[in-house]
Amino acid sequence: MGRADEVRARAKRYAERAEAMRADHGSVDAVYVIADRDSEVGGGLMAGALAYRIFIWLLPFSLVVVAGIGIAASTSESPEGAAKSLGLHGVVASSVSQAARGSSRWYALLIGVPILLWATRSLLKALVVVHRLVWGDLRRTVPKPTLGATLLFLAMLVGYFAILELARAVGSWTDSITLRLLVAFLGLVPWWLVLSMRLPHRGVAWSGLVPGAILMAVGLELLSSIGIFLIAPRVESSQRAYGALGLAAALLFGLYLVSRLVVASAVVNVTVWERRSAA
Repeated sequence: MGRADEVRARAKRYAERAEAMRADHGSVDAVYVIADRDSEVGGGLMAGALAYRIFIWLLPFSLVVVAGIGIAASTSESPEGAAKSLGLHGVVASSVSQAARGSSRWYALLIGVPILLWATRSLLKALVVVHRLVWGDLRRTVPKPTLGATLLFLAMLVGYFAILELARAVGSWTDSITLRLLVAFLGLVPWWLVLSMRLPHRGVAWSGLVPGAILMAVGLELLSSIGIFLIAPRVESSQRAYGALGLAAALLFGLYLVSRLVVASAVVNVTVWERRSAA
């Protein structure tokens, strides 16, 4: 109890010191504003809903990839190996690869394509709602999840995995982790910047969306490393101990972190833009 009281007292002193620094340091005040805005818009709740949408999207996407291209179905990787080679998406791909083998592959492809389009449209609608709430952009001219917008969004999602694969290939060819991270960062910043410009943002210029794109790229790289070194080694043990529930829990936890990052990037963008406008 004495140690716990000491920790609480120390945390209280740090909080009071940080609160006192808000008037003299704009960066400290910005952190408080970002935290307050995230709490006001319900960032945790929105991230949870978004993680569920991404999970639903990953299932038909993995089914189509496995059935149509045979990336995971043609290998005998364990869930841990699949997670290391394809990231969190590999966990889902390995779980549906058995269903996509043999004669069922054509049926899986025929069923998976329309479901994938529906899930992509649903995920796009969720992203639009999240950015409307964060930005307070309630105009009627917000992007509509039309068929064209859905296909373009699907292409951009595929582009994300292409960027990661390119970075992995460069890292394997040069045997340099630093170069792999640099290639992924340089690819993810413009990727998220382009995607953010097609989401509600009060008509802010592209330069106003750069802070969120940088945060998103750095965060995705960090989460990818966490997934490879921390989550992936425990996927197989979780599946062995808890079955499909352990696999789904590990995947949903990773997707929640990604969704939290999506909300945070929008909150950072709107906070930085408002402070610049006020200045």
